[in-house]
Amino acid sequence: MQHIYPLKQRKLSFLLLTFLMIAFQGLQGQGIRDKINEIKNADPFAISGTVGAGAGVSYNSNHPGSTPFSANIYASINLSFYSFQLPFSFYFANNTTSFSYPQLPTFHLGFMPTWRNWKFHIGHSSMHFSNYTYSGLTFLGLGAEYQGKKFRMGVFGGHLQQASRIKGYDDRSAFQQLADSLLGLNVPEAELPQYRRDAVGFRVGGGNERNFIDFSFLKAKDAIKSLPQVWQDSIAPRDNITLGLSGRFAIKKWFAFTANLGASLYTQDIRDTLAGSLREDEKVDKLLKNTEWLLAVRNNTILRFAGDASMNFMARNFTASLTYRFIQPDYVSLGAANFNQNSHSVGAVINTSLFKGHSNISAVGYFQRDNLNKKQMYTNQVATYSINWNNNIGSHFNLGINYNGIKQDQYDGTYLVPDSLRINQIVHTLSIAPSVNFEKTYAHTINLNFNFVQNKNLNKLSPNGMNVKTMTVGIGYGIDFDAIRLGFDCGYDFSMSSSEYAKYDAHTLNVGLRYKILKKEKTNWTLSYNGSFGYNIQKMEGATNNFSISNSIGSNFSYKNAHTASLYLSLSNFNDREIIGQRIQSTLDCRFTLAYSYAFAARVIKKMTKQEREEHRLARQAHKLQKQQSSTK
Repeated sequence: MQHIYPLKQRKLSFLLLTFLMIAFQGLQGQGIRDKINEIKNADPFAISGTVGAGAGVSYNSNHPGSTPFSANIYASINLSFYSFQLPFSFYFANNTTSFSYPQLPTFHLGFMPTWRNWKFHIGHSSMHFSNYTYSGLTFLGLGAEYQGKKFRMGVFGGHLQQASRIKGYDDRSAFQQLADSLLGLNVPEAELPQYRRDAVGFRVGGGNERNFIDFSFLKAKDAIKSLPQVWQDSIAPRDNITLGLSGRFAIKKWFAFTANLGASLYTQDIRDTLAGSLREDEKVDKLLKNTEWLLAVRNNTILRFAGDASMNFMARNFTASLTYRFIQPDYVSLGAANFNQNSHSVGAVINTSLFKGHSNISAVGYFQRDNLNKKQMYTNQVATYSINWNNNIGSHFNLGINYNGIKQDQYDGTYLVPDSLRINQIVHTLSIAPSVNFEKTYAHTINLNFNFVQNKNLNKLSPNGMNVKTMTVGIGYGIDFDAIRLGFDCGYDFSMSSSEYAKYDAHTLNVGLRYKILKKEKTNWTLSYNGSFGYNIQKMEGATNNFSISNSIGSNFSYKNAHTASLYLSLSNFNDREIIGQRIQSTLDCRFTLAYSYAFAARVIKKMTKQEREEHRLARQAHKLQKQQSSTK
């Protein structure tokens, strides 16, 4: 089977292996000098890692047959040789073992030297031209960027992706694999192989940060011969040209308009042909053949557009923005990540502050609709909106009010949506949370909370629609006794919930205790308790009232940030508890866990200072002189 690498490339990797092993390890945007200094200043040999173990016992009445005991042992160790890392890890849990060890590394070689207003890209690197042409994908090749006061430009050429191979197939020797890896040319494994993708792109623009205009271009094409023939038959090679136009216009500091546009000519399979009336015209046929190097036009070639625009208004205590974005279906740029296609959206954000910043109000609205090409089965529409109001009155009182809404609608597409199945619902969420904190001998905190959630089905013909409404009112109190290292908090919540399947009221009491048994510079030991006691009043016919109880005790110990131990014990009982839309059986749950971990770091061979090296040199000289004198006698 033909190998995916040409012979010249394999020879090149062999010739450069020795140099690269000394010069770099994984250089991405880092110069050789920096890497050499890093190696020079590192310890010759260091070891670090974490080892730990844990054990537990659990019981759940809903799963009485499950194994009650559990245990785990784990270790992660990293060996460092002059900053070269070799990580090992081991994990064992309930008769399941996993072990990882250093693999042949994949290195990325990249240099970005600068000279005056120029930045050069050599090897693996990345740039950003436009959101819709080329944005951030790593390339292997050459590039340059120039940034002047009024003019800027960028250009690159190389591979946007390396050819890959099927898992389990690799006819290279171990030495050749290491050489290719050090060059950043190692072929990755994949479920399906991929072609090598060659690309060239540029960007030119003028202006400053506030006012500018940029034009960008990207040409990317898969190299058919980079895969053996047997794989070419099932994997389509692609071709793409994208053009981008970006700009910004600002008026002083109070207004700015930004826009980004993209156009893509995309051929999904360059093995296809172009038939029909275009080929019958000799002039057109000749033109297409002469421009084959620029774009392989086929029957599956498509032209698509995408873009976004935003307006921003800024004042002393007020900011607002309005944005719009559209992406046509099947818009593809081989130099950018995938897009949420076939949709358009509009959004608005308003933010203002009052009373010298003590009160802040923000409002956000977002509307999205898909099926721009009218070829989807259905059309979906979503509107989200929220208002947040936060107030700080003095240094002791805070009031937060938040509202969120989501409206979902569904319309006909290529198919008619049955009225009984059409999505038409809205969700309202409102929360109000005032809080007071003050200190009088001890630190006190009092907080109130009000929460309301309503999920309402607006389609009256839908038999599957479910209306849910929940309202919760609560109060909480907390105090810290710093003198005796004790913290206490408690709270009470009352909630009313109703749906088509359940209707109940719930009273819940929460209690928490925190005690610092030991708190020193290197040692910390804490003990905590959390309890919840609930009484549920069922209002459905045939349902009975019930209690729910949850208790947990935990303890954490740490010493010198190296030794860590934890103990956890919980006991919970939920009796025939009703949750909206679902009935949970009576459940008794008990858990006990104990865990310990130790983190370590040691320099086995330390890097010597200049003074230590000089003392070591003098000691060697003295030992050598003494040995010579002894032999003379």
